[in-house]
Amino acid sequence: RVGLELQMEQLEKNVEIRATGRYPTIEDYVGETPLVRLQRLPGKTSNVILCKLEGNNPAGSVKDRPALSMIQRAEEAGVVKPGDTLIEATSGNTGIALAMAAAIKGYKLKLIMPSNMSQERKDAMAAYGAELISVPAGQMEMARDLAKEMESNGEGVVLDQFGNSNNPLGHYHGTGPEVYRQTNGNITHFVSSMGTTGTIMGTSRYLKGVKPEVQIVGLQPAEGASIAGIRRWSEEYLPKIFDSSRVDTVMEITQEEAEEAMRAAARVEGIFCGVSSGGAISAALRLSAQVENAVIVCIICDRGDRYLSTGVFSAKERPRPTNTEGFFLAVQRLKGLRNLYVLFTSDDDPETGRPWCPDCERANDAVAQVFSEREDYTLLICRVGPRVGWKRPAEHPFRSAPLHLTGIPTLVQWSGDDGPGPQLGAELEACTSSQEVETLTRQFLSR
Repeated sequence: RVGLELQMEQLEKNVEIRATGRYPTIEDYVGETPLVRLQRLPGKTSNVILCKLEGNNPAGSVKDRPALSMIQRAEEAGVVKPGDTLIEATSGNTGIALAMAAAIKGYKLKLIMPSNMSQERKDAMAAYGAELISVPAGQMEMARDLAKEMESNGEGVVLDQFGNSNNPLGHYHGTGPEVYRQTNGNITHFVSSMGTTGTIMGTSRYLKGVKPEVQIVGLQPAEGASIAGIRRWSEEYLPKIFDSSRVDTVMEITQEEAEEAMRAAARVEGIFCGVSSGGAISAALRLSAQVENAVIVCIICDRGDRYLSTGVFSAKERPRPTNTEGFFLAVQRLKGLRNLYVLFTSDDDPETGRPWCPDCERANDAVAQVFSEREDYTLLICRVGPRVGWKRPAEHPFRSAPLHLTGIPTLVQWSGDDGPGPQLGAELEACTSSQEVETLTRQFLSR
């Protein structure tokens, strides 16, 4: 149905061309991006997870919408005119979008950005003719302060994506209505990264206006995470356009889960996206594990080709250890890997700081050593919980389908679509030395 709608819109544009002789320009193609369903990552579920592919915009990201909105409305208000110089602090995508819009409309543009942004982003801005000014890595606040200082010195006009109401307005008039129409009004949850917060503010305002029960889920980085496009602002730098009442739930996203979901989206869904988009997909999967019969829409902010030089797509998967609660989400994010194995082991004893299961203590390092020697194999470690819970087979989730674990340590070959395969369990428990564990593990991997 969505494809048919897009075809009808194109036919209407063709009719307009014939009637008026006016051919569309590139700015006419900002918006109306595809909304596609995840097919394999969600697994068996009553929910539908849909991805809004904003990388299909002309300059390649969701920021095309606010960039054009801010410039158009600044022109209408008489704040700027072609030939003027625009200044903006950006972490990347807004800069590329503004550079495109400035090129279309005839503005000079100075962009201030942290030095750790990917080379592809910098090259794209320069290709559109923008002047780049660098500040130290991670110092987005410094970039914002410098933009204001340059404006006060008469060097140009700051559009200020963080405080400009025309930023979310682009989503109120575009993203929100599109998502509602493309889901036939069936959307139940909307998931978006929060950086400048323009996307979530404008889309939330529209969706809550037509369907108040829609749940709006915003994403912020977990402690220690550095994800371009997702920020946790201090009170002093909190975007002025942000209104917390428009967000029902805030989820924290770790660096690892965002990157794992990003790579999985490319491997098993054919969706080549950036790290913040991986965070949105991971959050949607997390949400899907908590609800039923839901229609969850997440924003795919940009394309993955902007991150190739960072090595994030070529990195070997080294997933963090997980537990019973997070296990099935962890293996979802690792779907599509050819050689994925899971080692089920014990938690550490809170008193000794060592695994409560002596066999597990012996196996953990030995199995990890074998996997460290094999670049094309991935090991996920899953801790089954405290001794008291494991010793109650009728209650522990791993004792029943689909795993049917009888003991630990157990090494299981895992297929992303089919689940658990061959297991190495009793033999590992019977080992009396690390050398025996390593030998058995190598034999198991060679089967």
